Amino acid sequence: MKIKILVFFFFISACVFAQSETYYFKDASNTLTLEEVSKNEFKVLKQQVLETYSNASYWFKIPAYPTDSEYIVRILYERINDADVYQNSHRINKMSNQRYLSYQFSREYDVYVKVTPKLHSYIPIEVEVEKESIEKEQNHLLFNGFYYGFTFLVIVYNLLYFFLFKDDAFLYYSLFLTSMSFGVFIMDGMLNFYELSVEMKDILMILNYIFLAYFSSKFANSYLFLEMYFPKLKKFSYGIGAFVILLGISYLILKNYYFLLSLNILVFSLLIIYWICSLLLYDKNFYTKILVFAYVILLFSAIDFFVLKFLGISFININSTTIKIGSFIEMIVLSIAVLYRMNILKEENKLMRNEIITYSKQLSNLEDFKYDDEKSAIDELSYRERQIFNLIISGKTNKEIASELNISINTVKFHLKNIYDKLNIKSRKEALALDII
Repeated sequence: MKIKILVFFFFISACVFAQSETYYFKDASNTLTLEEVSKNEFKVLKQQVLETYSNASYWFKIPAYPTDSEYIVRILYERINDADVYQNSHRINKMSNQRYLSYQFSREYDVYVKVTPKLHSYIPIEVEVEKESIEKEQNHLLFNGFYYGFTFLVIVYNLLYFFLFKDDAFLYYSLFLTSMSFGVFIMDGMLNFYELSVEMKDILMILNYIFLAYFSSKFANSYLFLEMYFPKLKKFSYGIGAFVILLGISYLILKNYYFLLSLNILVFSLLIIYWICSLLLYDKNFYTKILVFAYVILLFSAIDFFVLKFLGISFININSTTIKIGSFIEMIVLSIAVLYRMNILKEENKLMRNEIITYSKQLSNLEDFKYDDEKSAIDELSYRERQIFNLIISGKTNKEIASELNISINTVKFHLKNIYDKLNIKSRKEALALDII
């Protein structure tokens, strides 16, 4: 009985695998026709095509299968906008209003899909029964609605805090989050719903790279006060920013893979530099520690997708869903961190304000004490010394004082010496500074 059950489950598993298994063949010269390529031996596609940049094209074969169900094949990468799909030598048109490039077909005959990547050779392909594929896509769209709705609320929340507390960290975090979320929006294939041209998509992508580099640097500087600790970093960041703009324009004009690769490397190198700065300031305060841990998840996930995949490498097989999960965690943690930082700075400012008030009071008391001490010393002057002191601070010379009081200049000098000794001063200038009559 046990053997029969095992055989049954094996049969079911084999049937499911047979329905969805896909084969592929690499046409290195990109010259083979459908008739020629169908004679070649295809290999089983275990995961996805992920190779470095080349001029090759890739053929995928979905074998015929005895079923009445319709199927959908999707290429889950928004930068692949076109493919050649054939069944029984007839071309199949792509489905409209889809996030990713999608084709619907029956399993009556073999289906061949030809993809010629214009950038790096990353081709995640998915074959599923029509009903299951549509349900899966609907679930993705539902999750996307929740994710982008939550992102919008976090952005608004940070903008409101900026207007309330005038802390630039809130403003730059909301702008950084906007550019980061728009990047996810692009890689999620959401722009395909708007039927934009490839050229317009490229322009939006390059602009978003530039904004991401700029707002991430502004946020890091305002959040960590980097100009205080690393004053030369600002000029270095502007230099990288200039190269990013130059590479972006070059890619839009020449459509060269290496310009886009270099742009990706520069942008994420800048993000890594700011993360390293937060590591160097790790012991400064608690909100810096939060940034170190919250930022690292999304940063290295994005590096895997946007940089390593360009080089034909992937360590953790990142896709748009995992990027969104990392972004979701980062948004929650960093939003709390920015608010916590503001409260800490507010408390520090309050303490500083109290210290300044206390110090001002101490200075005031010191001045009062000095004033009383000086006044007491003046009270000890004799009648004649007080006369001469009053004439000194009124600007009279020794000769003028002697003439006015009808005494000799030597007598004036004698009284002047006694006045200086009693007031603990050494010159007329110091006497004028006392300003007490």
